Amino acid sequence: MTTVAEALQIAVGLYRAGRLDEARALYLRILEADPRNAVALHLLGLAERRQGNRDKALELIRAALDIAPDMADACCNLAGILSDLGRVDEAAAAQRRALAIEPALEAAHHGLASLLCSRGGPRDWSASADSFRRVLRLNPQRAEVYHDLGIALRQGGAVDAEALGLAMHSQRNALALRPDFAAAHMNLGNLLVELGRLDEALVCFRRSLVLEPEQGGALYNQGNAQHAAGLADAAVDSYARAARVGVNLSLTRLADVLTGLGREGEAEQVLRLALTSPGSDVSGAIDMLSALLVRQGRYEDSRRFFADYRYPHLADPNAFRIECLTAIAESWLAAGEVDRAVEVLAGVHGHGSRFFTVKSIAGLSQVLARQGKRLERPANPDPAAPRICSSTLATHGRFAHNVLEYVLLRLYAEKFGYRLETPDWVGGYYFDLDDPKPSGGLKPMHFARRILNDLVTGRRDDPRPDVDILSPLFLFEHREEWRERVQSWLRPRPEWLGHVDPVMQALKARGNTVVALHIRRGDFVWFRYTITETSWYVDWLKALWPTLDRPVLYIATDDPATIADFAEFAPVSLTDVAQPWQGLEFLQDFHVLMNADVVGVSAHSGYSQLAALLNRNARLFVEPDAAARRIKTYSPWTSSSGTA
Repeated sequence: MTTVAEALQIAVGLYRAGRLDEARALYLRILEADPRNAVALHLLGLAERRQGNRDKALELIRAALDIAPDMADACCNLAGILSDLGRVDEAAAAQRRALAIEPALEAAHHGLASLLCSRGGPRDWSASADSFRRVLRLNPQRAEVYHDLGIALRQGGAVDAEALGLAMHSQRNALALRPDFAAAHMNLGNLLVELGRLDEALVCFRRSLVLEPEQGGALYNQGNAQHAAGLADAAVDSYARAARVGVNLSLTRLADVLTGLGREGEAEQVLRLALTSPGSDVSGAIDMLSALLVRQGRYEDSRRFFADYRYPHLADPNAFRIECLTAIAESWLAAGEVDRAVEVLAGVHGHGSRFFTVKSIAGLSQVLARQGKRLERPANPDPAAPRICSSTLATHGRFAHNVLEYVLLRLYAEKFGYRLETPDWVGGYYFDLDDPKPSGGLKPMHFARRILNDLVTGRRDDPRPDVDILSPLFLFEHREEWRERVQSWLRPRPEWLGHVDPVMQALKARGNTVVALHIRRGDFVWFRYTITETSWYVDWLKALWPTLDRPVLYIATDDPATIADFAEFAPVSLTDVAQPWQGLEFLQDFHVLMNADVVGVSAHSGYSQLAALLNRNARLFVEPDAAARRIKTYSPWTSSSGTA
C-alpha cells in the first residue's frame, strides 16, 4: 500500500513533468486521507498557481502555513503569488518571514531582491542590492543574479560614481559566466552611455542584437546611444524597429529625433500614433505634440485636438485630462492670452513637470500683465560663439529640480566660457536671470549628468561646446567656493517681492527668530522616498525652543494635517500670516525657507535643500537622519564635496 510520503513523491514527479491535472488529483486524494497535511496543501497551491488559479493557490498555501507556520518554502511561494497579484508589500513581508525561518533560503533572498528592485525608490534599491549579494554568496555561479544586481546598483547609483562602477563589474561578471547573455550586454551598454563611453556602448548593443536581433529593449537603447553619438539617421532606424516589435515607448524618442532632423511632419504623425498605441509614453507625446503645434502657430488645431482627445487603452479614457488641459493652456499662453491660460488650469492640481511649468509661468505672466509688464527674453547676440543650451530644462521635475539643473549648467558654461541658452522655465521667470532664448541647431547631449559634474569639479577635462544638454541633470556637490556665485544668480525679481516679502514681514512681527520647517508628503509617499516623521522634529524642537529669542514656528508642507503635530509650539503656515498667492503658494513657502533664521529640511527634498543653499540669514540648518530617527545639524554648502 502506498504511504502518504510516497504519494507526495509521485505527485511532485507529476507536477515537475507538467502533468498538472494528475498531480492535482493526487494531492486531493492525499488531503482526503489527511486534511491537515501542510505539505500537500502547499503543493496543491503551487499546482493551482501553475493553472492560473491564484486566489485558490493563495488560500491553500495560507492554510498550509496555518498548520505549519515554519515552512519557509511555503512562505517564499506565498510571496510569489502575492507578487503576481500586485500585492508587493505583502509579498516582501512573506519573503522576510521565509528568511526569518531559514536565513540561507536562496529563493527568498532572490525573491525579496527582485521585489525591492522592481518596486523602486531610494529606500529599496540599496536593500535590493544587498539581497542580490546574499544570493551570490550562496550561489556565485548565477549569471542572472549578477545581471539583476547590476540593474539595482545602476538604479541606486544616480549620484554615486562608485555604484556605477560596481554595476558595470556586476554585468561583466554575468557575461563571464554567460557570454551569450543578451540582456547583460544591453545593460552594460546602458551604463557605458551614462559614462559617456558611446563607442563602447554601441559595441555592447550590437552584441546584444546579434544574439537577439529583434529584442525591442536593445533596439530602443541602441537608439538612445546612436542619438547621443550624433547618429540621428541610425537612431531613427533603431527606434522604428523597436516600435515594430512592440516597444511603443520608442515612438516619442523617434519623434524627437525626427524633429531634430527638421522632419516635423513625420514627427507629428509618429506622435499621433503614440497617442493611440498601448504602452506608449502618452504624457510625453502630449507634451511634444503640444510644443510642435505651438511652434508652428497652430493654436486652434492644438485646442481642438486636446479638447477631444481620449486615450483608448485605459478603463478611464480621461486619464490624461490634466496633460490635455496643460496643452490647451500652453496654446493660449503662446498666443498671448494669459488670462485664458490661467483660467484653463485654475483649480487643477497635478504633479507633472509640464503642468507645473505652464501653470506657474501663466500665473507669473498674469501678475506682470496686471503691472503693465511682460518678461522680454533676450536673443543670443552672437550665436556663432561657443554656447550650450538645455531645451529640456522645464520638462523633468519641478521647481527645485529645474533650478538645480540650471546651477549645474551655468557652472559648466561659466567655467569654460560658453553662453548658456535656456527655454522659458519657472526659475527663469522667478529669479532675476537674463539668459538668452535657444538659438537652435545644436547636437543633443544625452545622459550628461555625470559628465557635466565631472567637468565642473575638474575630474575630467574634455568640455563639449555647442551641445543641447538634455535632462535630467543636477549638481552632485555643493561646494563652498560656488556659494556666493549661485546665491547672486538666484534672487527673486523685484516684481515678485510684493507677494513673497509680506510673509516674512508677518513672521518677524510675531517674533525675533523664525524657525521654518519643511514637511513633505504627497509624491514622496507614492515614489517611496524617505518620509520625515514629524515626531523627530518635535523632539528636536523641545530641546531647541527654550534657547531661542522669541521664536515663531512656520511649517511649509503639502500635508496640512501634519501642522497639528507641532501644536505645543503654536505653529503657523501660509494662510495664517498672509494672502496666499493663488497657484504660486510654493514660492511664498520657498521665500520663508530661503530667509528664515533656522531652517529644517525634509529628507530627500530638493525644494527645501535648495532654499537652504540660497539662505544667507540662517545660523542653523538641520536635516533628518532617517537611520537614527532623529534630527541633526548639517551644512548646505561643503568645503570639499557632498551629495545633493
